[in-house]
Amino acid sequence: MSFEVIIVGSGPAGVSAALELRDRNILILDVGFRAPKLPYELKQNLYDLKKNTADLSPVLLGEKFESLDNLVSPFISPKLKGPFLKLVTRDWRQLSPINSSDFEGLLSFAEGGLSNAWGSGVYRYNDRELKDFPIKAIDLNPFYDRLTSEIGISGCDDELTPFFGSTQGLLPPIELDRLSSDLFTRYSRKKRLISQEGIYIGKPRVALLTEALGERQPYDYHGLEFFKPNDPAIYNASYTLRKLEKQPNITYRSGFLVQRYEETSEGVKVSARNINTNITEEFFARKLVLAAGTISTSKIVLSSHNDYSTRLPLLDNAIAFIPLVAPRFIGASQEKRFFSGVQLNVVYSKDEVDAPIQGSFYGPAGILRSDLLMDFPLSLKGNLTAVKYVTPALGVLQLFYPDAANANNYLKLSSNGDLEIRYQRKAFGAIEKHFISTFRQLSFFSLPALCKYPAPGNSYHYAGSLPMKTQPQTRYEASVNGLLFGTKHVYVVDAANFPLLPSKNHTFTIMANSMRIAHHLRRELES
Repeated sequence: MSFEVIIVGSGPAGVSAALELRDRNILILDVGFRAPKLPYELKQNLYDLKKNTADLSPVLLGEKFESLDNLVSPFISPKLKGPFLKLVTRDWRQLSPINSSDFEGLLSFAEGGLSNAWGSGVYRYNDRELKDFPIKAIDLNPFYDRLTSEIGISGCDDELTPFFGSTQGLLPPIELDRLSSDLFTRYSRKKRLISQEGIYIGKPRVALLTEALGERQPYDYHGLEFFKPNDPAIYNASYTLRKLEKQPNITYRSGFLVQRYEETSEGVKVSARNINTNITEEFFARKLVLAAGTISTSKIVLSSHNDYSTRLPLLDNAIAFIPLVAPRFIGASQEKRFFSGVQLNVVYSKDEVDAPIQGSFYGPAGILRSDLLMDFPLSLKGNLTAVKYVTPALGVLQLFYPDAANANNYLKLSSNGDLEIRYQRKAFGAIEKHFISTFRQLSFFSLPALCKYPAPGNSYHYAGSLPMKTQPQTRYEASVNGLLFGTKHVYVVDAANFPLLPSKNHTFTIMANSMRIAHHLRRELES
């Protein structure tokens, strides 16, 4: 059977392209792991559940104590290790191994991709952040607007609007937890002084419903994001996929790992391994849209050229974590109503020459206390006590650093078909010291020695391997409309085509840019 378009991947890039092409004959190919069903419904906050449920260990800890991994294993984000969120990273090392000594990244082959466990921050890029792109914000704005209605985004007009852009279609902002509300109040009183330091604080724009949207109900503030998959109040790309699947012209096939493509006189032949039978099957279409995620898309392209020598650039948002303590809250009662994700956004923008640094402020109330157990310099018993009393006073500021192509940071295909990634760790410290000094004026305290810097790859924000250019010149560059150089029918729509990676969370721009490219492709199919 032949299709007009084959889309590889069901993550944010893939479903956005499919949404724009929804009136065409489309096949979506995907591995598509789905979350297992919870043993019981979670309709209360964690504290009430502990009182009313006999045994929460299957949901909180897992049969193999997966949620305690960070006690003995390298760091992994708490939102990826809950037993019922393991689908996000399920079998990725077997399906697409990565060999690296300095890059701790991961891949997702879940239906909906990393949007099953993302931070849900959605931010528009502006022209300053798009300075190395062959497009401008005006080219993305119509698609940002349409996606705002599709996703359901909470936010407001405040100090960060100049950085975040239009407020059109936003739902009311999320309710702040106690600690974040205190920080925001203190900032509001001193915003003129703090802004002189180049620091601005405001409400986040989050893919979380504060009002009903269609059949999806508002968020309940139970704070179970690290344990409960597929909360309809928090957007997941699979929600859009489910709607698209209902159309007779759109086919979704899970269980297929796309390995390579070959252009023919009629279009494109795609080879994919059926992971259940281990048999390679072929699919045909007039056009191919690669939306498998930066690293997987790059592997497909390199494999299709049997290229085991080219080093493709790889971009990653380096991360810094700054713990901040408000002593007045030490020993306070734990909150029972909260969102465990971003509470406030922080932007550092002082020098017009340099790109802004964006951060997210959040509390640790939604994670297990064991995730903080080794972060205090006391005995095990002392640490348990410290975690209990200090947690209500503890916030974390997570900073993302922008990235540009560097010859030391690359991915390539090894002769055995595995990926090899090298990424040089960046130097940190100056910005963190500035934040610590400034936040002291708001009575939130920290020390540079307490900051943490995860290894490269832990942002899960990857980009730049097949960059868009105004005039692409190699087969590993794409045109402004996503067409891979030297091909007639192969389009790259995920962040692989970003020539630069700003500090902002990039999912919203991936989706808008994917729709923009699909809009161009639709016109081509109609001609």
